[in-house]
Amino acid sequence: MKLGILFWFYRDVVVCENRLRLLRRRNPGVPIYGLYGGPRHDEPHFMARLAPLLDDFWMFPDDHDEAYKWRNGDIMLSRWFTERGESLAWDSVFLAQWDLVVVSPLSTLLPPMGIGDMLISGVRPVREVEAWWQWMRGDARREYDAFLAHVAARFGTVEDPMCCQFIGLVAPRTFMARYAGIDEPELGFLEYKIPVYAQAFGVPLVPDTLFRPWWPEEPATSRATRTQSLVHAWRTPVRLPVMLYESKRPGGRRLFHPYHGVYPHDVASVGEFVRRRRAGR
Repeated sequence: MKLGILFWFYRDVVVCENRLRLLRRRNPGVPIYGLYGGPRHDEPHFMARLAPLLDDFWMFPDDHDEAYKWRNGDIMLSRWFTERGESLAWDSVFLAQWDLVVVSPLSTLLPPMGIGDMLISGVRPVREVEAWWQWMRGDARREYDAFLAHVAARFGTVEDPMCCQFIGLVAPRTFMARYAGIDEPELGFLEYKIPVYAQAFGVPLVPDTLFRPWWPEEPATSRATRTQSLVHAWRTPVRLPVMLYESKRPGGRRLFHPYHGVYPHDVASVGEFVRRRRAGR
């Protein structure tokens, strides 16, 4: 399987440089493609700084606000595929968001995967989360039911539909091609849309042994320790000292999300880290 990395970013060019250098150091020979989803007027600045670290740079062209892009990130990924990614050389892409930190080579972290297999962060049955998950309540639940009906009308009923925490994935070309062709792409939320469509398409889902995110809303795990909550989809960032400790601990985690600062992994990044701390960032 020829793996590519899709680096998805939209803010803080210094942090983006930091992440790209780390990905390059840990994954030599793996192509890294850039998907810029920030304001159009900032694109020249990001391109000038990041294009030398990327094998390809592409900007999402539509002028939507940040809220739209957050909710419809899957549409941005589909546009990247149809307008750029389809012509690039890869079998599957690992999605790396700008606030994800991966400190070890992906080749040592990913489970065994063949061409056509898919890995989705935190994938699990909806029945396990529907009592407390925000996307299963009120208007959100009604949209979910409408979404399932829409999928069933086109592909047949999906048995035991799945959901996820959308932190990252490994998506095969076959899935990306079919997902880019769905109708009503804005119906539903991506944290169940992507897994359910994967089920509807018959894409083999590999168990998530990589991300294993913490679900902050889940009553059974609400008292998780800092070392148990190093990967999650909420805005509260992971603390750097805990990340550094865990990354060196035998058997510890090697992937963290979200972290919005510079991760000190080489001489240049240590200098960046110190300068940002002195500036109060």
